[in-house]
Amino acid sequence: MRRLFGFLPLALAILFCCSAASVAEEPDKDLDNVLKLFPGYHLLTLSERNSETRAFLKQHYPNRNPSVVHADFDGDGHPDYALLLKNDKSGAAKLVVLLCPTDDGCKAVYRLDLSGYAEVTYLKAASAGSRTSQTDAVDAGQPGPSAKLRATGIRVSYFEKGEVVLHWNRKLKRIEEIQTGD
Repeated sequence: MRRLFGFLPLALAILFCCSAASVAEEPDKDLDNVLKLFPGYHLLTLSERNSETRAFLKQHYPNRNPSVVHADFDGDGHPDYALLLKNDKSGAAKLVVLLCPTDDGCKAVYRLDLSGYAEVTYLKAASAGSRTSQTDAVDAGQPGPSAKLRATGIRVSYFEKGEVVLHWNRKLKRIEEIQTGD
C-alpha cells in the first residue's frame, strides 16, 4: 500500500507533463487560422527586435514565442490569443487580443498600436490567481488599482522601459490595463 502511494505522485507528474506537452503543440495548427484574420500582417519575429531585447529573449525564453500568448483570458474554458503583429508593407505594429469562445471563431476585443515600441516589446502569460498592482510611479498621490487575476492575463513588457498587465474584467466585459513597471 505504501508503495502505491509512493508511485501515485510520480504517475500524476508524468500525466501532467504529457498533457502539458500535447496542449503546447495544439496552438501551432490553430495559429495559422487565427493569423488569416489579419491579412498583410505577420507575427513580430525575433530578428525584428533590437539587439538587447533579442539577446534577453534568447537567454531567458529560448523555447517560447515572445509574440504569442495562447491561454484562456476570460475564464470561459476556451483558449484565446494575444498577438504582436507587424504589417508586411508599412511596418506598423500592433498588439491584438482575441477571445475565441468556439473552436471556429475568434473576435478581437483589444488593439494597441505599438509601432514606436515593436522592437522592445514582448509578451508573457500572467498566471491566473496571481495579484498584480499598479506601479507607484504612475500616480504618487494615491495607491493605484490592483487585481487578482481570475484567469490568465497578458504581461506586455517593453524591455527596460515598462510593463503592463492586461486582464479580462468580467463585470465590464473588456480588457483592462494595469501598469506594473516603469
